Amino acid sequence: MTQNLFITGKPGSGKTTLIKEVCLAHLERLGGFYTEEIKEKDKRLGFVLKTFDGQQGVLAKKGMKSGAKLNKYGVDLDVLEKIGISSIKKALNEKEIIVIDEIGSMEILSDEFRNVLLECFGSGKKVLATIRYKSQPFTDEVKKMQNASLVFVSHENYLDVKKQIKQWLEQK
Repeated sequence: MTQNLFITGKPGSGKTTLIKEVCLAHLERLGGFYTEEIKEKDKRLGFVLKTFDGQQGVLAKKGMKSGAKLNKYGVDLDVLEKIGISSIKKALNEKEIIVIDEIGSMEILSDEFRNVLLECFGSGKKVLATIRYKSQPFTDEVKKMQNASLVFVSHENYLDVKKQIKQWLEQK
């Protein structure tokens, strides 16, 4: 059985929706976080980070004043580290499955995030994560890890990938 399952796909392919749908039936066994877009009139303004135990904070937003910037977004690394990383560490200590949505450009700005990822991957616990589609040195290395599978999701194969991930989650 693959320990680490990474979902990739182009922006808008349904990665986060997939995470939320497959995780619902397993909330008692998993922890971690997912992100949702902040939208206004179909324009993406930023991202909210939400944990499976109900915490949330604005991770990134256009025009946000922040020491960390990515393109047009200000990134709040405190939200990532105090809410996101905290939820990952809690899952690492208390749950069977660690969920991380996503391993992307904003998140890897944090050294602490990269370090806790490596700790999760070496923990022996299952890790379900979405990971950026485009090439980037850190995420490219993560994708090549041993004991990991990379699944590409698109609108065309969404239901097949969902079924595959559900089966993976149900394996003990």
